[in-house]
Amino acid sequence: MAASRVERAESDKLPPQASATERQVVREPTSPFARRFPGFTLKPTGAFWTFLVAVPVLGLAALNTGNNALYLMLSLAMGAFVASGAFSRHTLSRVRVRLSAPPEVFAGAPVALRLVVSNLSFWLPAATVVCRLEGMPGHAVVGWVPPRGSVEASMPTVFRRRGRRALPTVVVEVRLPLNFFVKAVRWKQHGEVLVYPRRVRVGAIRWARLSRRETVTSRERGRRGGEVDQLREFRPGDDTRDIHWKQTARQQRTIVMERRELAVPVRYLVLDRQLSRRDSALLRERFEDLVSEVFSSAFAELRRGQPVGLVVGGAVTQPGTGPGHARRLFEQLALVEPVGPGEDPLPGMLSADAVYRLAELR
Repeated sequence: MAASRVERAESDKLPPQASATERQVVREPTSPFARRFPGFTLKPTGAFWTFLVAVPVLGLAALNTGNNALYLMLSLAMGAFVASGAFSRHTLSRVRVRLSAPPEVFAGAPVALRLVVSNLSFWLPAATVVCRLEGMPGHAVVGWVPPRGSVEASMPTVFRRRGRRALPTVVVEVRLPLNFFVKAVRWKQHGEVLVYPRRVRVGAIRWARLSRRETVTSRERGRRGGEVDQLREFRPGDDTRDIHWKQTARQQRTIVMERRELAVPVRYLVLDRQLSRRDSALLRERFEDLVSEVFSSAFAELRRGQPVGLVVGGAVTQPGTGPGHARRLFEQLALVEPVGPGEDPLPGMLSADAVYRLAELR
């Protein structure tokens, strides 16, 4: 009754517009056991039921025969049961887990999450700790964690959908030393992982241009390696790789080759995120396939060092290369959501056959 009054008083402190989730947080148990064993579960195993039948039989046999050896066996069995429970509880209360994801995670592809299991006990090791992901495939068995030590393990799993996903909760199980019960606690992980779209095999890439200009004169948007335009004297800031050594030796002054820059192709991948019926599950599923195709095309070209621009609805990302540019494009495609007709139109002057869009369902 006192606990109920405390919970009611804490709940009354919240503003009237507080959500049900916020009120539930206030009512969460704050006992020492709940803090040390978050989400505790206890499940008996086959060994426990065998023990439950064997102990009364052993006790009756000891009483009927008066055999001291049987009394000793009964005492050992009961002592082992108590010791097993104390040891497993001690281990479970002092094990901590931390989960992290690699930089690149793709939807539908196996990924190895990094799991760190720490043992806070000063004097007892943690043995055979089983870690599972709640609601997702994947588990890892850590055989031995020394006192005040940590062990890293790999936990393979699969994220089914792209987008920002919270790191899954880790369920930690302890069975040893006698495997009478499966004791488990749930450790909620903080943080999230950005899941990129699925990688698929693509054919010919549909490139679009937003401008008819095909030549580039500025050094920033050109590439070295064009034809030699002229020879001139070296100026501060010139690339030493362009020095013409024969002319330098002949004229006794540094001569460089001025090259005509090769034009960088200004190419865009254009994704139309407008659906004729946004509430259609089939259209949304086909839209995911379209996003995967655009993502896989951009991924392959950027890995080859080719500049890629991206147009998603009215948002235009200029062509570029490098890890930072790739992350921006990949994040945009990982988070893109479909919209209804006319909600986010594409820029004008685009060829219809160069746009990735869904055809109208018949």
